[in-house]
Amino acid sequence: MTQKISNYQLIVLVANFILSSSVISLPQIIVQVGEQNAWLVPIILYPIFLLMIFLIFGKTSKDEYKNLFAIGKRGSLLEKGFVFLFFLFVFLVLIRDLRAMIDFISSVLLPNTPLDILMILSILVIVYIAMSGLEVIARINGIHFFLLTLVTIIIPFLLINESELDNLLPLPNVSMIKALFQSSYVGFSWLGEFLLFLLIIGNVNPIKAARKAVIQGTTLGFFLFLIVLFFQIIVLGTKIVTEATYPAYILVQQIHLTDFLDRLDLFIVAIWLPTIITKIAFLFYAFNHCLSMYYKSNTNKFMFPISFILGYLSILLFKNSMEHLHFSFEVWCSLGLILELMILILFIIVKKSAKKKGLSNENESN
Repeated sequence: MTQKISNYQLIVLVANFILSSSVISLPQIIVQVGEQNAWLVPIILYPIFLLMIFLIFGKTSKDEYKNLFAIGKRGSLLEKGFVFLFFLFVFLVLIRDLRAMIDFISSVLLPNTPLDILMILSILVIVYIAMSGLEVIARINGIHFFLLTLVTIIIPFLLINESELDNLLPLPNVSMIKALFQSSYVGFSWLGEFLLFLLIIGNVNPIKAARKAVIQGTTLGFFLFLIVLFFQIIVLGTKIVTEATYPAYILVQQIHLTDFLDRLDLFIVAIWLPTIITKIAFLFYAFNHCLSMYYKSNTNKFMFPISFILGYLSILLFKNSMEHLHFSFEVWCSLGLILELMILILFIIVKKSAKKKGLSNENESN
């Protein structure tokens, strides 16, 4: 039975793909490259992503989306190559995000707990959600991302007294174009993870409003990321943002409502953490779904052991948090961009071939 999600759930899933992991430490490298003008990066990239969305959808029927991830035995080499590329993309994002979440918990919440224990506990929670299916993931994400959206919108009002507009000086000029281009290049691969929606586009009901939902989700994700990035710059300044491992966490620590209510950071972390957990749960679901294309069975029986293998890989592949940050900032910005562009190009080609097959089958039946 095909699992269905609503257009609202698709909106918040797409926004979550963009925001939940990038908000951790992506502003650090963007501000390091783009300095005080780095807040323009989401504005620069937004039209590019809208163009990608229009290229993806075009005039496509629901059946064409279903066939993209239902290759079966008769799938062409190109179609299997597309699934493999998507599988590789999901694998790398999963390893990166899982380690990022574990490092954050280890550094901020549970500094005395070994990484192995944190990994095991995280995997148990995440896999339980992932094995429940797409509908459960979408429902959990819909609740928690709604709360995160409210908190993110409220944060600027709570930080007005801490803001220094002088941190935006000097204003953008011609000499800053190169730095903005470089920072946009770094941010593209992270924000481009909205392409994960390709896996579930055939599950959206109704499909007619799917393009509008993806556009709204992308807009929401970019808007929330812009708020966080902009206020990190005007509240903390470029020096603190570039030197801090988790500038977003330092930002929320600046919120002081009263003398006795000054630890809202833990409350906000408690709202954010479920959103990245649901994103990683979706990545496990996507990983298992792509893998099932090759052993021709859509089942969860391999998800539990595979999840622990991936969990240990996230620890073994990076000796420490610095190696993970090196991969996230220096390797992923190029590797992720290449994978995302290849996925986009192959998607368009495979979609056209699926359309031609559908037309030829109709002619044969007539």
